[in-house]
Amino acid sequence: MTYEEFKRQYPIPLNPQQEEAVRLTEGPVLLLAVPGSGKTTVLVTRLGYMLCCKGVRPEQVLTVTYTVAATKDMKARFVSFFGEERGDKLTFRTINGLCAVVIGYYARQKGTEPFALLDDERQLNSVIRDLLARTGTAFPSDLQVKAARTNITYCKNMMLTEAEIHAHKVDGMDFPRIYFEYQDYLLRSRRMDYDDQMVFTYRIFRRYPDILSHFQRRWPYICVDEAQDTSKIQHAILRLLASGSIFMVGDEDQSIYGFRAAWPQALLAFEQFFPGAKVLKLETNYRSSRAIVEKADAFIRRNQSRRPKQMRTDNRQGSPIRRILLADYSRQYSYLLKIAESCEESTAVLYRNNDSALPLIDLLEQRGVPYACRQREGFFFTSPLVRDITDMLEFAFDDGNRDLFLRFYYKLDLKLKKAVVTKLLYGMPQDKSVFETLLESGRLEPWQIGKVKSMQTHYSKLPYLTSFAAITRLVRYMGYGDYLQDQRSDTARLDILLSLANQTPKVGQLLLRLRELRERIERLEPRPDCPFVLSTIHASKGLEYDHVILIDAAEGLLPSADEGEELEEERRLFYVGATRAKKQLEFLCYEKRFGEASDTSFPFVSQFLGEEPKKPQEPESRSAKAAGPSAEQLAVWMKDYIPGTEVTHKIFGRGLLTRREGTFAVISFMETGTKKVDLSTCLRQKKIRLRH
Repeated sequence: MTYEEFKRQYPIPLNPQQEEAVRLTEGPVLLLAVPGSGKTTVLVTRLGYMLCCKGVRPEQVLTVTYTVAATKDMKARFVSFFGEERGDKLTFRTINGLCAVVIGYYARQKGTEPFALLDDERQLNSVIRDLLARTGTAFPSDLQVKAARTNITYCKNMMLTEAEIHAHKVDGMDFPRIYFEYQDYLLRSRRMDYDDQMVFTYRIFRRYPDILSHFQRRWPYICVDEAQDTSKIQHAILRLLASGSIFMVGDEDQSIYGFRAAWPQALLAFEQFFPGAKVLKLETNYRSSRAIVEKADAFIRRNQSRRPKQMRTDNRQGSPIRRILLADYSRQYSYLLKIAESCEESTAVLYRNNDSALPLIDLLEQRGVPYACRQREGFFFTSPLVRDITDMLEFAFDDGNRDLFLRFYYKLDLKLKKAVVTKLLYGMPQDKSVFETLLESGRLEPWQIGKVKSMQTHYSKLPYLTSFAAITRLVRYMGYGDYLQDQRSDTARLDILLSLANQTPKVGQLLLRLRELRERIERLEPRPDCPFVLSTIHASKGLEYDHVILIDAAEGLLPSADEGEELEEERRLFYVGATRAKKQLEFLCYEKRFGEASDTSFPFVSQFLGEEPKKPQEPESRSAKAAGPSAEQLAVWMKDYIPGTEVTHKIFGRGLLTRREGTFAVISFMETGTKKVDLSTCLRQKKIRLRH
């Protein structure tokens, strides 16, 4: 069949760039495809062209996709164009599916029994959790288990040496020990995980040329989809296998899986790996309006590690990109709720982390508004910060619960020795509170008694505060904020928890609501027909929506890096999120955080909109400095200086405020003793501050 006959029989519309990619079937070819450029159509049409016009037998072609879902979709697309008979003869596999075939063939040829695949998620998590506990991580969280597994995957996919793995650090765990003990476990139990499948396949190809030659003859034509997401070891396997024609389709601008060891450098060095290679481009975006395409193209050009290309479109200009500036961080969820309530066209709320969706899910559930959620993880509820705060709040309703108290007391800066506290509490009467037991023990120093009394006062008030005020008091005035700062903990989840607290004002109800939300999220079912979708940017890749609203694109979250390759991947992530939009794109920003002035910036939003960085503000005039805070401002500040709060004085150091008499405060300083100070004077002269 000639190409003209092929086009008449299969009238698939192609632009000149797409047509060139379809017809170039021999040798190594890299096709760089911008978002919405029809890469799947090109890949599928190329397969049909090879079979119909070039005399290639379907059994000679291997098509490698990134996920099982993509494998099924690719085959379905091919069948819809060229029929089931041809489709059933083609091989569509993930890289792991390919490796399973190779390992099975090797076992039959060598007369060995291959290791069994350890693919049970619960068992894998249990093994890693046990290793974390045995190597010094107390009470391993689900998030720590995930972090350990992600880093194990990274090490294997990046082909790190033993020395490099020993140097690989992960916060909160002895990662090298976990890695090597995990590998020992697999070896002893004759198991392998999905990453080991690739390691073993690479070794087989390197050590047994006869087996490599068998598969090279079997599949002289290889097609690879989403090549930018392929890891270093996957590229190494494909390079060994590709003795004839290899066709890679990808876009380094859309490489967003660095944490999984995606290796877009292979696309940048394609001609070095495959001498004589051709590099083609698909630069026409058929998805998005011109307003979106032009801004997105200019935005991604800021990256250095990329091939030059220009995304363009013939679509109409469309609606301007909107930045919605809300008065406060907490208002974004009510704003999104209103959109969900009247949603008729496909609309996606996109974000960096799953946690960002929780306050919105809470509101949607309360109001009975339908929604779909593409990713469901309960790591928020088991994270150390959330677990600590819920423990502390639950103790407010059960101050005789010694086990609960022992889990968190040292995080509230009580300065009590564990051995003493444990001995006292495990001998306490059942009808006494923990605080009474400690105060009546006769085992505390005078300064410790003051701390315990102060904590007892705080706890007596917590059940009667709003949820938001109770959490704020724990963090600001009861020492937990200092603990988080000392531990250099990630406090991003605190804002999510405070947002949920705003939506459930009573402390007891908040604790119940958190349990309900966790159960609800774990039971969420897919709702493919629902137009209002919540998704991480990662989970949205390859999809498109009429309307996209990108939230939490704040400095420290997105981007979370400020230089180098990490910043470039952060920019690619933002770019992928923005280019999911067909008609309308919005960014949510805010001025304040829970009513307080915020210096949060949104650099990617500003860059995307083509704005110049704001000039630094002029320094305050001398007269303004001299004027100082107003009487009203001082009165507001002094409301926070209540008995039981910790302060820092420029001269006297750290102390505990024990009594207030109007503007005067009695403070017990750790190093200089008890003093009476005039709060209004100290605040005006900036000599005193709350110890956050």
